[in-house]
Amino acid sequence: MAPSRLVSTALVVALGLPITAVAEESPPADAPTAAVDAPVRASTPVLHGHRYAFVAGGVLALGGLGLGFFAQGEAKRAQGLASARDARVGMDRAKAASATANVLYVAAGAAVLYGLVLELLPDEAADAASLTYHF
Repeated sequence: MAPSRLVSTALVVALGLPITAVAEESPPADAPTAAVDAPVRASTPVLHGHRYAFVAGGVLALGGLGLGFFAQGEAKRAQGLASARDARVGMDRAKAASATANVLYVAAGAAVLYGLVLELLPDEAADAASLTYHF
């Protein structure tokens, strides 16, 4: 019986939330109305279209750091192994992780450089050179 109670509670909450949201949005009758000629400010997004390049560069750099630390750990572990075959496998894994980390570092640098170029360009040129699609 517990799953049916959970399902029924979830349905009541799911169906009741939009109704309460509509009730909260309607202003009371005695509330002052906004002036007609008051300027309306559009909400500005935190990240503009070309600033996502900085976020992508940071994520790629963090991925490179993680793989770099993994490669160092694998290399140290491979040095302590007694079996030559296991040590070779560990060193190969460390080399592959190191190469991937280097590629991620280059991609992070390219993304940040792209973001800087778009940041320094005028708005019209930055929108034309941006890789984002505007619906």
